[in-house]
Amino acid sequence: MLNAVRSPDYAPHVNGESLMDTQLLFEYPEYALALAVGIVLLINFFKDTDGKKYLPVWISEPAVSLLLLLPRKYGENLVSMLNLSGHRSNTAFGFLSSCKVYGCLIVSLASFALPLILVLPAVLLVFFIPDLVLLVRVKQRQRQIRESLPQALDLMVLCVDAGLGLDATIRRIASERSVASNALNDELLTLGRDVMLGMSREHAYQELYARTGVEELKALTASLNQSAKLGLSVARILRNQAEFLRSKLAQKAEEKAAKLPIYMAFPLWFCVMPALMVILLAPSIITFMQNAPSSIASGAVLFR
Repeated sequence: MLNAVRSPDYAPHVNGESLMDTQLLFEYPEYALALAVGIVLLINFFKDTDGKKYLPVWISEPAVSLLLLLPRKYGENLVSMLNLSGHRSNTAFGFLSSCKVYGCLIVSLASFALPLILVLPAVLLVFFIPDLVLLVRVKQRQRQIRESLPQALDLMVLCVDAGLGLDATIRRIASERSVASNALNDELLTLGRDVMLGMSREHAYQELYARTGVEELKALTASLNQSAKLGLSVARILRNQAEFLRSKLAQKAEEKAAKLPIYMAFPLWFCVMPALMVILLAPSIITFMQNAPSSIASGAVLFR
């Protein structure tokens, strides 16, 4: 009976209305803007006692649960990259998971208006963009530590020559914010706290390398361990390490300078040279094209 009363175009009419509602949603971007502003205000509302922003558990926990469904090695790599980038708070992994999961969910809403073949690459791109940002952050932090390490070693040599012990020297350099970068200051401060709390120096040096991933710090800590075992002068070890690091940084700068001609080849040949060839050859080509018909005609008359 209901089928007899219902018109035959009822289902298409309902689908058309839903499609129209979706199109209206995309035609008015202020709704999406209002949603984004609301999310930002919601994040700013949640702050801890230090004033740092964080995501509440009821937001980050579902994202973490979904991200843990992926292979375990991928999650371990994310945790390692967070550690190397300096984001070691309890909410860092939850914030990263929320950016990845909820970003993909928001982008997937475009499937109501766009074909699936365009939405899937966008979802994958949004999912892996936080990984790329995190990798760039790791590289920047390691570069900061590597470049500021020779200056910090010079200060350590001065402190050791002045009579301070190695542990006191590390704490003194960690409190100096004018020369060394903030990343190196934080790592040295953590190293000094680990030794003060009873951790052995060898273990503390291993943890320092695990937190940063900088090979120069690994070589430095190995030299300090060797000097402690053999009774060598700490000041001489630090001075030699500072000179070695400076020479290594100079060699890297020379290597980058030697690679500049290779990097300049692409913009030179594909951007500069075409414009230069147009400026130089265009007048000759125009003159040739204008005089070519008369020259061909005169040549034909001579051959007759």
